[in-house]
Amino acid sequence: MNRIYNFSAGPAILPESVLEQAAEAVREFGGSGMSMLELSHRGPHYEAVHFETRDLLLKALDLDPAEWSAIFLGGGASTQFAMVPMNFLKQGETADYIDTGTWSTKAIQEAQHFGCANVCATSKGERYSCLPTSFDLTDGAKYVHLTTNNTIEGTEWPTLPAVGATPLVADFSSDILARKFDYSKLSLLYAGAQKNLGPAGVTMVVARKEFLASARKDIPTI
Repeated sequence: MNRIYNFSAGPAILPESVLEQAAEAVREFGGSGMSMLELSHRGPHYEAVHFETRDLLLKALDLDPAEWSAIFLGGGASTQFAMVPMNFLKQGETADYIDTGTWSTKAIQEAQHFGCANVCATSKGERYSCLPTSFDLTDGAKYVHLTTNNTIEGTEWPTLPAVGATPLVADFSSDILARKFDYSKLSLLYAGAQKNLGPAGVTMVVARKEFLASARKDIPTI
């Protein structure tokens, strides 16, 4: 096989050693006599992989597992545009959104179905060629949402902006683990795995347990 370097904006390159291990697991995993594709998601073989992956992710992010939770979901990171406000925003409440381009605009549109998605800062007037330098934050906002790397417009936050005591939520889909961040400044972050972490089809959500406890209880379990 002639391996190439793939610099496209879609799924990232995976190390050959990872591909070889995955290929072997498709045939049989861990002496189970079964393929990873056939194992029960509640069985000990899969659970060991799942929980190890969760623990390694939190370690890579330098987050204390006693204070943080990590889950792996389907649906793509864009699904979180709706899931975040669905869980943490309702009619009569406000969340602040920093509008820096295509992906943050989509997040704002989804949040408007659940409560007030206040655009506290935007660079739309500059055609998203720069990042906002001032913020009109709402007193009592449920959270502030931003997109760390605006891949279509070509702007990226060098550091996370200060938003006071308001919980900070971020879409890290394009630069998660690509550079050093103090992730502990956030209350929730999400990202599609395919850019930097793994194959397409998995979305990771990492959240403070304290922030999770503030989620709505009047919505379906899903």
